[in-house]
Amino acid sequence: MSIIGTGFIRSSTSGARFLGSFIANNQSYLVAGSFSSSVPPFKSSAAQLRFDDAESLSGTKQLDGVVGSDKIKLTIGDGATITGKLDVPIHPASSVVGAAFLTQA
Repeated sequence: MSIIGTGFIRSSTSGARFLGSFIANNQSYLVAGSFSSSVPPFKSSAAQLRFDDAESLSGTKQLDGVVGSDKIKLTIGDGATITGKLDVPIHPASSVVGAAFLTQA
């Protein structure tokens, strides 16, 4: 059964890096990472982090996904996902790859 955390994810102004913070089962989870190519700056104030096992949310993981035009979906490591509606749409949508560091705060 998946665990769902709620929070936010936002990019740096350059669109090359991102940061997210989520709460699930009264525990904080932080994710920070970078994309191999920049995307337009984005923010999702109502994002969700889904995962099956909290133990899998540690360390550096590969990621892939899509940012834009009105949503974000990132798959991190062995199946954790971050999804959400973007506060402001960005065009065009971009396929992304990169790395994310996850930790419990």
